Amino acid sequence: DEFHGNVTMEFQDSTSMRACSLILSWNSEVFTYLFSELRQGTVELKDFSKEVAVMFLESLYSGVVTVEKSQFREINKISHAFKVKWMVEKCTDAFTQFCESCSHDYTDMVFLFNE
Repeated sequence: DEFHGNVTMEFQDSTSMRACSLILSWNSEVFTYLFSELRQGTVELKDFSKEVAVMFLESLYSGVVTVEKSQFREINKISHAFKVKWMVEKCTDAFTQFCESCSHDYTDMVFLFNE
């Protein structure tokens, strides 16, 4: 398809990187809509830290994501925002593991949700 050329991903710090719309679209119906219906060539990822946004994009290429407790909220947020089903499932699994390892006073669980 002609709409699967390279696209630009813009980050919070005003830097950007190029990505392949075909790979992004294969993982996400949101990206499919942005590229095929709206014909967008640039996607702003400014609601997420650059570190997490880059990790998110790299994960879409590799099919592998590691969800650390310190980044859980943002990874969960970005995977839901772009409707990446397999990544949402990984976040759910990670959340379950985090909860199983939480102390009885639940301070660790509060950490997962507080900003």
